[in-house]
Amino acid sequence: MCGRFTQLFTWQELHHLYELTNPLAPGLEPSWNIAPTQEAGIALREEAGLVYRPMRWGLVPMWAKDRSIGNQAINARVETAAEKPVFGGAWKSRRCLVPASGFYEWRETGAPGKARPAKTPFYIARRDGRPLTFAGLWERWKDGMLSFTILTQDACAGLSDLHSRMPVMLAPEAMEPWLGGEAPACDARACEALRIVPVSSKMNSPRYNVPGCIEALPPVDSAGLFQR
Repeated sequence: MCGRFTQLFTWQELHHLYELTNPLAPGLEPSWNIAPTQEAGIALREEAGLVYRPMRWGLVPMWAKDRSIGNQAINARVETAAEKPVFGGAWKSRRCLVPASGFYEWRETGAPGKARPAKTPFYIARRDGRPLTFAGLWERWKDGMLSFTILTQDACAGLSDLHSRMPVMLAPEAMEPWLGGEAPACDARACEALRIVPVSSKMNSPRYNVPGCIEALPPVDSAGLFQR
């Protein structure tokens, strides 16, 4: 699963990463805590090439009666997305790339036996600071609103202790095949390059969107889920 992520790029970095054709990205600003229903920047193919567009996170298919369906469509399982009515049309013809500086997952922590164990957020990003690219799908709703979802797959060994699912991360050479209709191939090298650190529970609030969201806290246990 991917329930929050970050976008901390400059326009020059995005332009270089995807060879974008639009000359500028008006309003591009860093976000340390992108939450469902909020806007994020997406790369998709148009006639002139790849372009950058802001879209609402939570895919709303064109046949939906209202946009609330998107609240339950922030992620799409790669194994079944093509067969699901919500995602099937986009799988066939509306694929996209979701740039991310990193993403968050949560793990239950605290004393055993507590009725409601605390959940500690962890920030997951490349150790070298390079961006990640998630495979995504996008839609245009009847009022012209653009929306997207992030594809997920079984978590790799380094992340499975946090959650059973993770975003499908694409290597640069896999981006064009994905956009062109092929099945997505997760970047095993990106999995090996990830760093996982516990961060402040303040980021649980979507309103908390500051650099402090991704600042590492001291290790919470000895399970190896920190300072990778």
